[in-house]
Amino acid sequence: MHYEGNKEAKGYTKSISETEQLVQANLSKDSKTLDITAGYVKEYGAKDISKFEFLRDLTSLNMGTNLIGHQGAKYLAQSKVLVNLTSFNLFYNQIGNEGVKYIAVSDNLLSLQSLNLTDNDITDEGAVYLAKFLPLFTNLKRLDIRYNKIKDQGKEALRTAQEKTSLKQLLLDKVEGFQVKA
Repeated sequence: MHYEGNKEAKGYTKSISETEQLVQANLSKDSKTLDITAGYVKEYGAKDISKFEFLRDLTSLNMGTNLIGHQGAKYLAQSKVLVNLTSFNLFYNQIGNEGVKYIAVSDNLLSLQSLNLTDNDITDEGAVYLAKFLPLFTNLKRLDIRYNKIKDQGKEALRTAQEKTSLKQLLLDKVEGFQVKA
Protein backbone atom coordinates (compact mmCIF):
# COMPACT_ATOMS: atom_id res chain seq x y z
CA MET A 1 0.00 0.00 0.00
CA HIS A 2 1.35 3.33 -0.96
CA TYR A 3 -0.40 6.57 -0.04
CA GLU A 4 1.93 9.24 -1.37
CA GLY A 5 -0.80 10.79 -3.51
CA ASN A 6 -3.08 11.32 -0.53
CA LYS A 7 -0.53 12.68 1.94
CA GLU A 8 -1.78 16.24 1.96
CA ALA A 9 -5.49 15.54 1.62
CA LYS A 10 -5.68 13.16 4.55
CA GLY A 11 -2.82 14.55 6.61
CA TYR A 12 -0.98 11.26 6.22
CA THR A 13 2.58 11.61 7.39
CA LYS A 14 3.89 8.05 7.71
CA SER A 15 4.43 5.34 5.13
CA ILE A 16 3.22 1.83 5.93
CA SER A 17 6.78 0.85 6.85
CA GLU A 18 7.10 3.85 9.19
CA THR A 19 3.78 2.94 10.82
CA GLU A 20 4.92 -0.66 11.18
CA GLN A 21 8.22 0.47 12.74
CA LEU A 22 6.32 2.69 15.19
CA VAL A 23 4.00 -0.17 16.12
CA GLN A 24 6.82 -2.71 16.49
CA ALA A 25 8.84 -0.30 18.66
CA ASN A 26 5.90 0.25 21.02
CA LEU A 27 4.46 -3.27 21.13
CA SER A 28 4.94 -5.15 24.41
CA LYS A 29 7.16 -8.25 24.38
CA ASP A 30 4.13 -10.53 24.76
CA SER A 31 2.37 -8.71 21.86
CA LYS A 32 -0.66 -8.00 24.05
CA THR A 33 -0.26 -4.22 24.59
CA LEU A 34 0.38 -1.44 22.11
CA ASP A 35 0.78 2.16 23.21
CA ILE A 36 1.27 4.62 20.38
CA THR A 37 -0.14 7.63 22.17
CA ALA A 38 0.73 10.80 20.25
CA GLY A 39 2.11 8.80 17.32
CA TYR A 40 0.00 10.91 14.93
CA VAL A 41 -0.61 7.99 12.60
CA LYS A 42 -3.81 9.65 11.36
CA GLU A 43 -6.43 7.99 9.15
CA TYR A 44 -4.25 5.83 6.91
CA GLY A 45 -2.01 4.78 9.78
CA ALA A 46 -5.13 3.47 11.53
CA LYS A 47 -5.98 1.61 8.32
CA ASP A 48 -2.51 0.03 8.26
CA ILE A 49 -2.74 -0.94 11.95
CA SER A 50 -6.14 -2.53 11.40
CA LYS A 51 -4.53 -4.97 8.94
CA PHE A 52 -1.28 -5.89 10.72
CA GLU A 53 -1.66 -9.65 11.30
CA PHE A 54 1.03 -9.62 14.00
CA LEU A 55 -1.44 -7.68 16.19
CA ARG A 56 -3.93 -10.55 16.36
CA ASP A 57 -3.12 -11.26 20.07
CA LEU A 58 -3.42 -7.59 21.06
CA THR A 59 -5.68 -7.00 24.07
CA SER A 60 -4.83 -3.37 24.92
CA LEU A 61 -4.58 -0.59 22.33
CA ASN A 62 -3.72 2.96 23.42
CA MET A 63 -4.05 5.30 20.45
CA GLY A 64 -4.74 8.63 22.08
CA THR A 65 -3.79 11.76 20.14
CA ASN A 66 -3.37 10.16 16.73
CA LEU A 67 -6.00 12.28 14.95
CA ILE A 68 -7.46 9.28 13.10
CA GLY A 69 -10.85 10.92 12.50
CA HIS A 70 -14.07 9.03 11.82
CA GLN A 71 -12.59 7.06 8.93
CA GLY A 72 -9.72 5.82 11.11
CA ALA A 73 -12.25 4.77 13.76
CA LYS A 74 -14.10 2.84 11.03
CA TYR A 75 -10.95 0.96 10.00
CA LEU A 76 -10.18 -0.01 13.60
CA ALA A 77 -13.78 -0.94 14.49
CA GLN A 78 -14.11 -3.13 11.40
CA SER A 79 -10.71 -4.78 11.77
CA LYS A 80 -10.73 -8.58 11.63
CA VAL A 81 -7.33 -8.49 13.37
CA LEU A 82 -8.16 -6.46 16.50
CA VAL A 83 -10.92 -8.79 17.72
CA ASN A 84 -9.27 -9.62 21.08
CA LEU A 85 -9.15 -6.08 22.43
CA THR A 86 -10.30 -5.68 26.03
CA SER A 87 -8.98 -2.12 26.45
CA PHE A 88 -9.30 0.52 23.72
CA ASN A 89 -8.15 4.08 24.32
CA LEU A 90 -9.01 6.58 21.59
CA PHE A 91 -8.86 9.90 23.46
CA TYR A 92 -8.42 13.01 21.30
CA ASN A 93 -8.76 11.53 17.84
CA GLN A 94 -11.49 13.72 16.33
CA ILE A 95 -13.71 10.72 15.60
CA GLY A 96 -16.94 12.68 16.17
CA ASN A 97 -20.42 11.21 15.94
CA GLU A 98 -19.70 9.25 12.79
CA GLY A 99 -16.67 7.54 14.34
CA VAL A 100 -18.52 6.61 17.52
CA LYS A 101 -21.25 5.04 15.37
CA TYR A 102 -18.71 2.68 13.77
CA ILE A 103 -17.54 1.65 17.22
CA ALA A 104 -21.10 1.22 18.54
CA VAL A 105 -22.10 -1.23 15.80
CA SER A 106 -18.84 -3.17 15.66
CA ASP A 107 -19.16 -6.91 16.20
CA ASN A 108 -15.37 -7.03 16.46
CA LEU A 109 -15.14 -5.00 19.69
CA LEU A 110 -17.53 -6.96 21.88
CA SER A 111 -14.69 -8.22 24.14
CA LEU A 112 -14.00 -4.67 25.33
CA GLN A 113 -13.90 -4.13 29.07
CA SER A 114 -12.67 -0.54 28.93
CA LEU A 115 -13.36 2.09 26.25
CA ASN A 116 -12.01 5.65 26.35
CA LEU A 117 -13.57 8.11 23.91
CA THR A 118 -12.58 11.26 25.78
CA ASP A 119 -12.28 14.54 23.84
CA ASN A 120 -13.54 13.42 20.43
CA ASP A 121 -16.15 16.05 19.48
CA ILE A 122 -19.01 13.64 20.24
CA THR A 123 -22.41 15.32 20.69
CA ASP A 124 -25.80 14.10 21.89
CA GLU A 125 -26.34 12.43 18.51
CA GLY A 126 -23.31 10.16 18.97
CA ALA A 127 -24.01 9.53 22.65
CA VAL A 128 -27.62 8.50 21.97
CA TYR A 129 -26.47 6.19 19.18
CA LEU A 130 -23.81 4.61 21.42
CA ALA A 131 -26.37 4.19 24.20
CA LYS A 132 -28.63 2.26 21.84
CA PHE A 133 -25.95 -0.38 21.27
CA LEU A 134 -24.27 -0.28 24.69
CA PRO A 135 -26.18 -3.32 26.05
CA LEU A 136 -24.49 -5.46 23.36
CA PHE A 137 -21.11 -4.75 24.97
CA THR A 138 -21.68 -7.32 27.72
CA ASN A 139 -18.05 -7.27 28.91
CA LEU A 140 -17.72 -3.48 29.14
CA LYS A 141 -17.00 -2.30 32.68
CA ARG A 142 -15.66 1.21 32.03
CA LEU A 143 -16.70 3.87 29.52
CA ASP A 144 -14.96 7.24 29.61
CA ILE A 145 -16.65 9.78 27.36
CA ARG A 146 -15.69 12.99 29.16
CA TYR A 147 -14.63 16.25 27.48
CA ASN A 148 -17.02 15.88 24.56
CA LYS A 149 -19.99 18.04 23.57
CA ILE A 150 -22.60 15.82 25.17
CA LYS A 151 -25.52 17.62 26.80
CA ASP A 152 -28.44 16.36 28.91
CA GLN A 153 -30.10 14.23 26.22
CA GLY A 154 -26.96 12.23 25.50
CA LYS A 155 -26.01 11.87 29.17
CA GLU A 156 -29.49 10.65 30.07
CA ALA A 157 -29.45 8.11 27.22
CA LEU A 158 -26.10 6.73 28.42
CA ARG A 159 -27.23 6.59 32.05
CA THR A 160 -30.39 4.74 31.04
CA ALA A 161 -28.38 2.30 28.90
CA GLN A 162 -25.97 1.74 31.80
CA GLU A 163 -28.83 0.21 33.79
CA LYS A 164 -29.08 -2.56 31.15
CA THR A 165 -25.35 -3.35 31.20
CA SER A 166 -22.57 -4.52 33.50
CA LEU A 167 -20.94 -1.09 33.16
CA LYS A 168 -19.46 -0.06 36.52
CA GLN A 169 -17.83 3.23 35.52
CA LEU A 170 -19.57 5.69 33.26
CA LEU A 171 -17.57 8.91 33.13
CA LEU A 172 -19.54 11.72 31.51
CA ASP A 173 -18.29 14.92 33.13
CA LYS A 174 -14.83 16.23 33.89
CA VAL A 175 -15.71 16.50 37.58
CA GLU A 176 -16.91 12.94 38.03
CA GLY A 177 -13.61 11.28 38.76
CA PHE A 178 -13.91 7.55 39.27
CA GLN A 179 -17.38 6.83 40.52
CA VAL A 180 -18.31 3.17 40.68
CA LYS A 181 -21.83 1.85 40.37
CA ALA A 182 -22.64 -0.54 43.22
